Amino acid sequence: MKKVVAFVAMLFMFLAAPPAFALVDIEGRYWFSDIDGNIRLSDGGVGTNIDLVRDLGVDDDDFFDARITLELGSHRLRYGFMPLKWEGRNTITTDIEFGDETFSEDADVASELRIDYHRLGYQYNIIDTLGNHLGVIFEIKYFDGKASLKAPSVPLEETETFQAPLPTIGLSAQAALPFLLSVGGEVTGITLGSKAYLVDAEASVNFEPLPFVVISGGYRYFRLHAEHDSDLADLTLKGPFVMLRADF
Repeated sequence: MKKVVAFVAMLFMFLAAPPAFALVDIEGRYWFSDIDGNIRLSDGGVGTNIDLVRDLGVDDDDFFDARITLELGSHRLRYGFMPLKWEGRNTITTDIEFGDETFSEDADVASELRIDYHRLGYQYNIIDTLGNHLGVIFEIKYFDGKASLKAPSVPLEETETFQAPLPTIGLSAQAALPFLLSVGGEVTGITLGSKAYLVDAEASVNFEPLPFVVISGGYRYFRLHAEHDSDLADLTLKGPFVMLRADF
């Protein structure tokens, strides 16, 4: 609690007397991701542990990630949003209990999983000079999700929703290289033991062909594991990304 109070007090002081010079960074990313994971959602029952790929035939997909950052000296306020969506269709090989419904073996089941991933954070760069930085990140991540299964031939359909806000901490670093290049990365996350943990990490090589324009290519790894009562969300996403950023 003392750490939270100290962080809020520091943020208030920063907002009350910001530096005179400010930059706004707007960036768009395209992430070529692979998915692996399990879900279990029920309304007070036991529920079935569902493998998204093996049981539901969920396909890998690619996603657009938008971010905006307000830079005020060594302080940064940042927000990111990434809408995630996967679809699958498969003939299930075992009974699946999902929500209030049971989907019987050999049913043709269409599935959809949507997650809106919001990130609101504050970054303070301990080192910030000549294209190099080392910073700490305090961030709230919010997941707003919906999962649905549908067996059209029965017909049977069930939809479950879930919301999860998670406070995280992390580090960000960048090192300048010759020829307008730099390398950088960041990792944020939290652990509450085996019942809940989150890691969102990325590394990239950056090229600045024009002042205030940056092109990047890198790799990102995301892991979310959350258990609550009989419900489970266990997702792993990973893959390369490309990014374009403009500073104003």
